[in-house]
Amino acid sequence: MHFLHIADIHLGYQQYGLNERFNDFSQAFLYLMDTAVTRRVDFVLIAGDLFEKSTVAPLAMRVAIEGLSHLQQAGIPALAVEGNHERATYRDQFSWVDFLDALGYLRLLNYRPQDGLQPHEGNSGAYVDLPNGVRVYGMKYYGAATGKVLEALAADLVQADHSAVDYAILMAHTGLEGEIAHVRGSSYEEFTPLRKRIDYVALGHFHKPFAMDNWLFNPGSPETCGMDEIAWPERGAYLVEILPRRQPKHLAQLLPVPRRPFHRFTLTVDLLTNPQAVYDAVTHLIQRETPSVIREPQPIIELTLTGKLPFNRYDLDLTHIQHLLAEAWMPLGQPHVVNKATPTEFEVSVSYEGGRPELEQKILQELLARDIRYRFNAAAWAEGALELKRLALAGSPPEAIVAHLRHLRADLIPPEEV
Repeated sequence: MHFLHIADIHLGYQQYGLNERFNDFSQAFLYLMDTAVTRRVDFVLIAGDLFEKSTVAPLAMRVAIEGLSHLQQAGIPALAVEGNHERATYRDQFSWVDFLDALGYLRLLNYRPQDGLQPHEGNSGAYVDLPNGVRVYGMKYYGAATGKVLEALAADLVQADHSAVDYAILMAHTGLEGEIAHVRGSSYEEFTPLRKRIDYVALGHFHKPFAMDNWLFNPGSPETCGMDEIAWPERGAYLVEILPRRQPKHLAQLLPVPRRPFHRFTLTVDLLTNPQAVYDAVTHLIQRETPSVIREPQPIIELTLTGKLPFNRYDLDLTHIQHLLAEAWMPLGQPHVVNKATPTEFEVSVSYEGGRPELEQKILQELLARDIRYRFNAAAWAEGALELKRLALAGSPPEAIVAHLRHLRADLIPPEEV
C-alpha cells in the first residue's frame, strides 16, 4: 500500500493581497490531488491547515471540493485533522473541515481524552481502519495542551486491541521542539511512549520539512507562506510505501511541489555615505544576481537593507529602490524593500563647550537639519521649538502655544507646501 502525507495547504491565502497568490495556493493543492491519483495511492493524509483561516471564502471551498472530488472519483479516501488556522471558534463549534466531513469529502479524525479511542462513525471519531490492517489515528491542534493529550493517548493505546492492526499511523497537527529556532513545539520525549503502537507519525503545523528517526515526518508547506521558507526548497509531500514485513515498516520519499520562486537579498549600507551610493549598490546587486533570478513564473522579490545608515534616513527613497528592482526583474507585485538599517540621525556630538541653552539649540538644530523637510530653515525651526518649550514651562495658556505654532508654520512653510 501507498499513501500521500500532506499538510499546511492554506487554501484561500491571498498573500500580499495578490489574486495570483490565491491561485498559487489553489494550484499547489490541485497538483497534490493529481499526484495522489497519478501515483495510485491508497489514501491521503491531510495533517491540518487545509484552509488559511476559519472563515473560508467560497472560491477556496470550491477548490477544496474540486480536489477532494478528484480523489473520490479515483476511489482514494482522504483523512484529515483540524489545524490551528481553520479550527472553529468557541462559539461556532463546527468548522468548515467538519462541513467537508459531513458531506463525505473527507473523514475528520480527532482523539478526545474524555471519549477514549472511538472509531470514526458518522462525523466524529479518533481512528479509521483501512484495508490490509492499516489503522489511522488523528489528533487536532491542541496548542499548549498537546503534551497532556499525547500522554492520555499513549495510555489508551496500551489498552487498545491491535490484534488486527499491522501498521498504525498517528496524524497530528503539532510542531516538534528544536526544528525551528525560537518556535515552540512538542518535545520528542512526549511522542516516545507512542512508539510501541505507532509506526508512522504524520505531522503538520511547521512549514519546514523534516524526518526524525524514520518515524516522525513533516512534509512542510507546499507553497511559500513566508519569506523565511525559501530556506527549504524541497518540501510539500511525503509519498510513503507501507512494507509491514520489514523494519522500519515503510519507505518514505519527500516529493517537492512546484511553486512560485521567491528571492531574498541583503545589502549592507555601512560604507554607503549618501543615497546615490545606495542606489548604485542596488544596481550592482541586480547585475550580480540576475543570472540566478528565476523570471518565469514572475518571482516575489525582497531586498533587506542592513547595517548602520551613515546619512539621514529621510533622504533615502525606498520607492526608487523598488523601481530599480521591478524594472530589472519584473516580479509579481511590488518588490519588498525592508529597511533594517540602523539610522544615525539621533547620534549628536556633545563636544560643544557653550552653556546649556546654546548646547540645547545646537543639538536640536543638528537633528532638524538631518530631515530634508526642515533642513533649509533648521535654525529657525530650532528656535521656534525652544520657544514652545519656554511657553509651556512658563505655564502659558494652550491658546498662546497654539498661536505661536501657527505663526511658526506660517513663517517657515511655503504656502504651496501647507
